[in-house]
Amino acid sequence: MTETYLISAFGAFFAILNPIGNMPLFIAYTKDLNSKVQRAIAVLLSGFIFLVMAVSMVVGDDILKFFGISIPAFQVAGGIIVFLIALSMMSGTHTKNTQTTVSSDTSSDPYKKAESILPSLIVPLGIPIYCGPGAISTAVLIATRAPDEILYFSAFFVLAGVVLLILLFNGFADLIAHALGPQGVEIVVRIMGLILAAIGIQLIFEGLLGGTINFINPLISSSG
Repeated sequence: MTETYLISAFGAFFAILNPIGNMPLFIAYTKDLNSKVQRAIAVLLSGFIFLVMAVSMVVGDDILKFFGISIPAFQVAGGIIVFLIALSMMSGTHTKNTQTTVSSDTSSDPYKKAESILPSLIVPLGIPIYCGPGAISTAVLIATRAPDEILYFSAFFVLAGVVLLILLFNGFADLIAHALGPQGVEIVVRIMGLILAAIGIQLIFEGLLGGTINFINPLISSSG
């Protein structure tokens, strides 16, 4: 039971946070930064991802209930944001905010630069690309299905391991970008934009379908 739960938790976190698949998106939004600032952003972003996922495990379900937000509605909202991000990637305007922030920051400390840039990257990189509706829902499910308290707390260490992988992949993103070259990166960005657009549409459809089912089920129960 212990091994099965932890392996399942790792597999779920790895699949939904997708350290490998999301790395091209990290490259897309940080390709115009030097390697030190890029790595500093990778560190800060990883901390943000862990914080959001950990909070979701503890009180995610309660927060959604408090605001009266259903998972399907959250999926639709996330899908719309993802789709708009995808459009900006395919049109080549995705780095405009980052470039503006970098040009206005004269600090020589990479972490200070990273701190000034990070707010413009929290959306979309932090939310909803990494910590989207699916990731938050997964965190809630893993927490609620823990067989006991020891495994519940162990799940946080599993999450930390997956976030560490995100940090490692993003931390070496500059080397991959250098190997691809400017044109190669731009091609990858456009392709990922197309894939991201499809993911956004899928999230919207799943959210609408889930909302329809949640609306119909009570009617069927009451009529029966």
